[in-house]
Amino acid sequence: MKVVVIGAGRMGLRHASGVLSVDEVEQLFLIDIAPEALERAKGQLSGHKHFMKTSFLVLDTFSQFDADVVIIASTAANREKSCALALSFNPRYIMIEKPLGQSLKEVSGLISFFDSTDCQVCVNLNMRLYPFVQQLKTDLHTWPQLEGPKTILFNGGSLGIGANGIHYLDLVYYLLNADRARLIAGQIDADLIPSGRGADFGDFGGWAAIEFLTKEGGYLGKAIFNMSAVSTVFGGWDIVAKHGRIRINELEGKRVDIIRSPDSQMPVNRYAADYLPPKEIPIESPELKDLTTIWLRGLIQGKQVLPFLKNTFEVHQTLFNWLELSDTHSEKFPIT
Repeated sequence: MKVVVIGAGRMGLRHASGVLSVDEVEQLFLIDIAPEALERAKGQLSGHKHFMKTSFLVLDTFSQFDADVVIIASTAANREKSCALALSFNPRYIMIEKPLGQSLKEVSGLISFFDSTDCQVCVNLNMRLYPFVQQLKTDLHTWPQLEGPKTILFNGGSLGIGANGIHYLDLVYYLLNADRARLIAGQIDADLIPSGRGADFGDFGGWAAIEFLTKEGGYLGKAIFNMSAVSTVFGGWDIVAKHGRIRINELEGKRVDIIRSPDSQMPVNRYAADYLPPKEIPIESPELKDLTTIWLRGLIQGKQVLPFLKNTFEVHQTLFNWLELSDTHSEKFPIT
């Protein structure tokens, strides 16, 4: 298997490290427009046991070749150009970093761009791959105490609505098996969150209340997000259902279940009655490089474990419906 990673920045390096952890990868090609970025990448990857499989290529200076997989880890500027470059390698699979663009128009254009290709294109909305998230989804749909609509609350700081908010939006779609969403209310903070990528980029904080629905309009639950632009708190989330509450703190690495006994005959108005002692379960959030490894190993086994490009339109639409509440930005957002 030959793999190309476009972009040698922080995100590209994480992907590259994950790629090198897959023994079936014969060659990794790391491509960037900036020679100095590739030099930094060499230094950071040099300790990997499969470092010698890696070639570092400056954009527009190499002869074209074919590859099996392309990962697009560059910024959204000229994203279609990056996608055209990806297709030039005749890959079977392409993964694109999220969000797909800086506006919903760009997202729609990118989906249309790939309409005529046979290549399998997915988006790196990877919280679906967390083992604890997969177990949580199973529990939400099988425990009788958690049946019916759920309310999910996320309260945290400057993670960024574009950078990480889309992960949590997609997480709710995934957990609830939702097909679409409706923004009930929200606000975008006046302060722009600075970006390590430079002055041309930034992100947003704010709050939103969003309903999640089936394709036919059936109500599955709601999520309330607060992602303050002026707080450094990582945050945590709560899931409240009919007879139970689950608290998740990724930073502390724990899940706490507070569940009513399944044998309880108490009515709803007897709140807190017949609840079992809280149960604490350790959880782990994988590193990005490990998720890249999981994705590639899935492809080797004939499985696509990340969402297909077209299937991410709804979550992107929800993201931009929220961002468009901004008083300072309306058509384009400097989020990636």
